[in-house]
Amino acid sequence: MKRVSQETIEKVLNDVNILDVISPYVSLKARGRNYFGLSPFRTESKPSFSVSPDKNMWYDFGSGQGGNAIQFIIEFEKISFGEAVKLICEKHGIEFIETGATEDNNVYDSLYEIHELACLFFQSSLHKKEVEDYLKRRSIADSIIKKFRIGYASDSWDDMLNEFKGKFEESILLESGLFSKGKKGLVNRFRNRIMFPFFNLSGKVIGFSGRSISEKEDVKYLNSPETRLFQKSKVFFGSYLTFPNIRKNQFAILVEGQTDFLRLFSEGYHNVLATSGTAFSLKHASALKKFTNRVLLAYDSDSAGINAAIRTSYVLLQSGLEVRIIDMKEGLDPDEFFIKEKAPNEAFKALIKNALHPVDYLVLKKKALEGGASDQSRFLDEQLLEVIQIKDPIIVNDLIKRFATKFQIDEGEILKRIEKIKPNQFTERSISGEASQDNPNIILSDTLLERAEIELLKILIQNSSMKDKISISDFSNQYIKEIATKILEDSQEISISSLLDSFGSSPKLRNFLASLIIDYSEKDDLNLIVEDCLRVIHAEPTRQKIQLLRSQIQQLEDDGQQPSTDLLKELAELQKNLKK
Repeated sequence: MKRVSQETIEKVLNDVNILDVISPYVSLKARGRNYFGLSPFRTESKPSFSVSPDKNMWYDFGSGQGGNAIQFIIEFEKISFGEAVKLICEKHGIEFIETGATEDNNVYDSLYEIHELACLFFQSSLHKKEVEDYLKRRSIADSIIKKFRIGYASDSWDDMLNEFKGKFEESILLESGLFSKGKKGLVNRFRNRIMFPFFNLSGKVIGFSGRSISEKEDVKYLNSPETRLFQKSKVFFGSYLTFPNIRKNQFAILVEGQTDFLRLFSEGYHNVLATSGTAFSLKHASALKKFTNRVLLAYDSDSAGINAAIRTSYVLLQSGLEVRIIDMKEGLDPDEFFIKEKAPNEAFKALIKNALHPVDYLVLKKKALEGGASDQSRFLDEQLLEVIQIKDPIIVNDLIKRFATKFQIDEGEILKRIEKIKPNQFTERSISGEASQDNPNIILSDTLLERAEIELLKILIQNSSMKDKISISDFSNQYIKEIATKILEDSQEISISSLLDSFGSSPKLRNFLASLIIDYSEKDDLNLIVEDCLRVIHAEPTRQKIQLLRSQIQQLEDDGQQPSTDLLKELAELQKNLKK
């Protein structure tokens, strides 16, 4: 990819409102001069992600990450700098200009290119009678096939591999997840399958789910493995087209598979999502919560679907989302429901209207009230093991009331059961696949000297008029000094977005800089504050000398010796100078 022109970068940073860039990804609410929402990078229940339009930057207080609009897109979409700039330009009508010099394509560029080519390859192979018959049986319209770019992976072991071999290195082909490595080398991962592509929120292909058209195949659905692009613990099928409608409709309909998704979408339910055979996770819930607080589950009504709906309900409740479950009865899935019903749209709307609370659903489906007293007691304790994982006391109290009503017992009895369960359980269950990230912050020692240097740097960032009062030699901390040097050596005033951009290749420095900017508040007596900070900084050699003399005196006294008069006089003189 060619290098992006500086003119284009400046236009993106200065002309595009950062709220317009971030709002499609994060639901933001105004709080004073800033906007807050749930972090798009972590699972959380209270908003700690801040966007400052005045400073043209964002900051995630929980993780310590921050930056400008371009850096947000890089972090969220996992794409290169050039692609992030291009994406913003395309969405906001800015001409994307590249310079003549080229730079090496990074891994993300190659992975996106491979997935796009694979999608085109699968689409070109779609016209096979067996495949067309399958799609016709499922009543999937041509318009839907085109819209969601459905394709077909042939029964060949290497047809797509041969297409890609000369274009990409073997390491990239393997990392894409589209190929597997056997004894004889790489082979196609997907064979004889209808291919459903997954897209990220900018419309790029990031992975696939393949549905076998052979009844002899043990694995009906095969998904792409975890890659840099495809993280199945938080990706939904169809989200690229339906997230905006979910925000508009203020609720999401969640189904299990692609065919259920496509059926609902084709029937006009454009606020639908599918997990596509992947267990619903807290990361899924976190991604969903950015667009809505209400979820309607339309899972299969067989035994496996019922259990999945119950598990998903608890995950959603743990994340603070409101949940209702559609009971389709008769063992149908949503796709079959619309095919078999005489007036499916009206009937499905009635199901939505009468959707059940999770407690009502699980008590009904598990026939919890039909067993004896010991069975009911055991069932209730099993459910309370899930309830104690929920942190929101309002949701917990609501569940306690509903269980108490269902089992006709006092709420106090349920609270006693919870108290008995708690000591034997972890307060928080581990989340599969969610390894803790390294702290992206620069950790300082919080000495008086560093606090003075930080305060000086904050003032310098926001007030270029102070540049003539501060010099590079006033800073000793290497991180603080590097940022200060950039500001002081720049002959012109540098904007906050451009300053953040200049440290884009060093995430730790950029995040540290963002934390200083977001923490700054306007002060009246800047000159006085600068003088105080400089006094602390310039007195540091004296303080160090005093500390050294004190250590020497302490050592002499410990050895039973009397410190010399000159030593004591020097210490007194230094202390006197320090107070001036």
